[in-house]
Amino acid sequence: MANMNRVISQAQMLEDQEKYDEALSLMEQNYNEFKNDPEFLEKIAVLAKTMNKSEDEQKYWEELVVIQPDSMMAYQELLEKYFGQDKYKYYLTRAKYKILNGKLIQALDDYKKAYDSTADSKNIAEARFLRAKLYEELGKNQQAIDEYYRIIELEPNNIAYLKLGDLYNASNDRHSAINVLKQGLEHYPDDSAIREFLANLYVKEGQYDDALSITKDPLLSIKAHLMKGDNDKALELLNNLENKDSAAYHSLIAEYYFNVKDYDKCKDEIKLFRELEPQNPLGFQMLAMICDAKDDLYGYHYNMGRCYSMKKDYELALNEYLNAHKADAKGSEAIKEIIKINESANNPSLLMEFYEKLLKSEPDNVDALKGMAKFYSDMYEFRQALEYLEKWKEVKPDDAQVYNQLGLCYEKLKNMKLAKENYNIYLSKAPLSPDTEKLREKVEKMADTGSGPVDEDEGLLDKIMKIFGK
Repeated sequence: MANMNRVISQAQMLEDQEKYDEALSLMEQNYNEFKNDPEFLEKIAVLAKTMNKSEDEQKYWEELVVIQPDSMMAYQELLEKYFGQDKYKYYLTRAKYKILNGKLIQALDDYKKAYDSTADSKNIAEARFLRAKLYEELGKNQQAIDEYYRIIELEPNNIAYLKLGDLYNASNDRHSAINVLKQGLEHYPDDSAIREFLANLYVKEGQYDDALSITKDPLLSIKAHLMKGDNDKALELLNNLENKDSAAYHSLIAEYYFNVKDYDKCKDEIKLFRELEPQNPLGFQMLAMICDAKDDLYGYHYNMGRCYSMKKDYELALNEYLNAHKADAKGSEAIKEIIKINESANNPSLLMEFYEKLLKSEPDNVDALKGMAKFYSDMYEFRQALEYLEKWKEVKPDDAQVYNQLGLCYEKLKNMKLAKENYNIYLSKAPLSPDTEKLREKVEKMADTGSGPVDEDEGLLDKIMKIFGK
């Protein structure tokens, strides 16, 4: 990089002396070494333009947009070059320039003008590909499908077949995906991507023999045999696998043990699978299947809830956790997950209900105690909040935050003596910070008044009644 900067600096010095031909010559001498650097290409393109070397200038700008596709300057210069000379390149470049400026709908029209302006099938396919891709980005999948079919009408194209398969599969139209991939495989029998994509769809559709007839993937073959119920053949293939330490192997051997109803070994394999892929929802889905086979209704719904949570489908997850809770009201794990989801959704009424349920099964659960204390504090029910704060302190006496919360609560109840006591304990435990220093100054000014929560302020209604009672 230092050498390139030196070359550019030397060229600039020559330019400053109006020695443009020498500056360009210097850049050309170093072109092969630095032609993959955007800064270098931009500099040599500008010099070529200065020296009226139009063909060289165009070449440099074209190379620049390849390695720096967001170069507005390059596109502007190329538009000037192509205007009136090459309609296809002009409209293609204008479309890309408009995309950079956020004018996506207008770019669609330019891509159409590009392929309408040429008879070259390769150029037509390129412009249609770019238009189809833009339709996908805009969420207009049917229009993208139409473009990919028009590309295939020109001549078979393996990428277009794969894109069509993707689009149909994404819209859950596996039948159409299978049909178009079958056409693709007829034209490209050696294309492994088309072949294995089609084989996977066959498995998902229960067409196991069709999948086995085309796949060359040993793992997919095992999966098809397992789904087909051919457990002996699946085990034979599993035993022949070289890599028995992969997550894929453990998931498949777990499926084998599930098929033969050896649930303990199945769980062992699921555990190994989850150690390798802890964020994969499949582990919980497999555990749910075991629970279902053993008529464990709570376990089934709880594990399905974990599966949906990992997929970030929290609505379905919450429904599963609630079903688990119905199956076993004492199952605290489901309650904890329900609480997590409702905390994210900021649903205080449901939170209170499940905090209380969690405390029935786990009276010392600090998260539930904190939640109940916060709920009552937010409702200005400080006496009730104290009950949970004191329990929190009993369970975790070294937790600095509980003393801060107790101080706040007693302060609201006008018991400054207990408020100061708890604030001082908090200050002795909490790390030094601007906030703790402010609290320390506040505590020093507090008077030791009040004897307990009975000194809580009277409500407005009580005050009005006293006035009328006089």
